Amino acid sequence: MRRKLLTALVIALVCVAAHSSWHTASAAVKAQGDMFVVDDAEGYAPIRNGNENEAREEAKREAYRDALEKALGAMVSGVTEMENYMVVRDRVFSQTNGIVKKFDVTKEWTDDDGMLHISAICTVGVSALDGVLGPAVIDALGNPRIMLWIDEKIDSKPSDLSSTESEALRVFEKAGYLLVDPSQAKALIKLDPESAYNDPSVIMEAARTLRADVIILGKSYSFTDFNGKINGIMMYRMKSSVQLKAVFTRTAYQVGSKTVDRNTGKEPALSKEAGADRTFKEAASIASKEIVHKIAYALVSGSPGGIPGITVNIKISGISFKDVEAIEEGLRELAGKSGSVYEREYKDNILEIDVVSEKTARSIASFLSDNGVEIEGVTAQTVNGSMNGSQKSTKEEASSQETSPKKGISCETGFFGVAIVALTGLIGIAR
Repeated sequence: MRRKLLTALVIALVCVAAHSSWHTASAAVKAQGDMFVVDDAEGYAPIRNGNENEAREEAKREAYRDALEKALGAMVSGVTEMENYMVVRDRVFSQTNGIVKKFDVTKEWTDDDGMLHISAICTVGVSALDGVLGPAVIDALGNPRIMLWIDEKIDSKPSDLSSTESEALRVFEKAGYLLVDPSQAKALIKLDPESAYNDPSVIMEAARTLRADVIILGKSYSFTDFNGKINGIMMYRMKSSVQLKAVFTRTAYQVGSKTVDRNTGKEPALSKEAGADRTFKEAASIASKEIVHKIAYALVSGSPGGIPGITVNIKISGISFKDVEAIEEGLRELAGKSGSVYEREYKDNILEIDVVSEKTARSIASFLSDNGVEIEGVTAQTVNGSMNGSQKSTKEEASSQETSPKKGISCETGFFGVAIVALTGLIGIAR
């Protein structure tokens, strides 16, 4: 009995130690302006054939990576728990020299096994990290779809320039997002830009129809500050303001917003349109770059006011009431203890539910496909499908698995399930 208790105690202590080490590491990262300072970056490497210089350089590279990994966790809550985090991390690691701005070694020593260790204080540039991490996260999330709706005016009159829209589209496309064709949105929304902007429900409905994950709503106004002849030529000075805000289509949560003001300054334009076009593009570029990566980070770590995790909306048609419970139970197990499953509606054999977890839409679609759902469409935040009548329901599959002999541990058992099996085995040995 004592040996059983001892085994359980050792496992519990290991879990607590791992949990504590992560929190200690997180606390060692401090934000200072546009920099992260990592106090305890560590690296080590073996000394081969007495070559300490080679080991030292290798240990420094490991310390760089350690600093970056800690900065990643501090920058985006939940990013280190992403299903494909290793891919994201490797892309960031490939550009360490441009991201780690300062590296000060605080301690160096060699242990009894011939390993050279380095401890260092590292300064990580937030904007540089943002530029590498953002696109990597966007790609890992499956390239979310963005729809733009901009109300642009010059001297209170509708503008035909679309300068703000074109510049914002350029920035988001460069970052790696998939973009909804603006002409498709305009064809669905039978209102002028200002009326639609003032009635977001119309834009939301169009975004859902076009399967956009995020809407960028914008207001761009340009006013004539001066017009008159300079050296006999009619010139115009324009003042412009661009406001962009990002909103999740499914939840209507606002992720972030940015307002930027610009004017023609000492270089007046030959026309109102020319001055507005220049200042609209300058302001739109700055505003778009401010929120472009915040959208991806919010998709990973949860939007303001929401539960941390990616929210995936699921619609399954042709599903019987008895299968609803089985599907939801399976999704709760997939989401884990930190995730949640919300049933939005069940009507006319159509089930609509939201899953908030660290799982991507693609991995959820894969799970549903394995459980009798024919997948018809997947975006970064949505999964659509229908029940395949030729397959067993999840309840029937679960029943058959219970009656069949166990050949191994399922991947869906999770960490705690594996820990329990391991603990049972150790207790058996202790007997």
